[in-house]
Amino acid sequence: MKPTLLVRAVSSCVAVALLSIASFAFADDVSFGQNQLCGLQTTRPDHNAAVHVKTLQGRNGPIGYARFGHGTPLLLITGYRATLGEWNAYFLGELAKHHEVIVFDNRGVGRSTAVEGRYGPDYDMRDMAADAADVLAGLKLSRADVIGWSMGGMIAQRLALDAREQVASLTLIATAPPGPEAVPLTPAMQHVLSSSGADAFPKIMSALFPANAVADASKCFIGDMFAPRGYTGRPVSDAVAQQQDRAMTQWFANASAADALRRSPVRTLIVAGANDDVLADANARHLEQMIPRAKLDVVANAGHALMYQYPIALARHIEAFVSK
Repeated sequence: MKPTLLVRAVSSCVAVALLSIASFAFADDVSFGQNQLCGLQTTRPDHNAAVHVKTLQGRNGPIGYARFGHGTPLLLITGYRATLGEWNAYFLGELAKHHEVIVFDNRGVGRSTAVEGRYGPDYDMRDMAADAADVLAGLKLSRADVIGWSMGGMIAQRLALDAREQVASLTLIATAPPGPEAVPLTPAMQHVLSSSGADAFPKIMSALFPANAVADASKCFIGDMFAPRGYTGRPVSDAVAQQQDRAMTQWFANASAADALRRSPVRTLIVAGANDDVLADANARHLEQMIPRAKLDVVANAGHALMYQYPIALARHIEAFVSK
């Protein structure tokens, strides 16, 4: 090839590469506008006296759950040290306009606490995914759309691998893939999220929300939590928190799960906060590259707890995906 032609060819390749990079950087960016924290005047299911937490029997013990709404079933899996009460009530209410919504406590948490206070000496994402499958089986649901937030997104990925016939679609919010490509929580962040005492709440709020949303989040977070009548989430024991830590550590080392996800047939929506200080949005981009039928949306000015910052907008965004 003549030098002039070689230069032109290289220039063309560089231009195409730059265009691809630009498209990758901006095509999946979305904005939900102003924060929707505080003062929402819309339906929340926990104001309905008929909505309360029941238990069903899973293979490893009782599982606490709540079920409400009308439509196709939507199973939500919550995150690290969280009870089903940590979901934003307005987010759940918006989803319940089009779906039968099912929320439950992960093992060792809330009402999913065995009589002896534990579920065995060691368990991982696969075991917690089996619990999620038991919720569907106990409610006689053969299939559901599944939403997982944070650690719950890891459980949801495992569920899609182990019981794919039960997962109609997958929505992964502020979570991370398995294997060495993941960017784990830093030890400092893990310490903040597991902290307790008088100064724990402001630290956790600062971890979950961008700086410009922390003040409103601090005022409204507790009041906006899902609080069905008669339900109080028991404090998460140190033993359970440590076990969840170990489960996440194993997840970040699970290369075989990463390989399996690369062959997953499940239609997947990945939603990440551009300002997530807990699990960096680089995790979402790795997930997008890993899962064949994945769509990624990175939300501007959003932190880790997107369902509190944008409960209505996020619920509608998920509904648009699920209903396709």
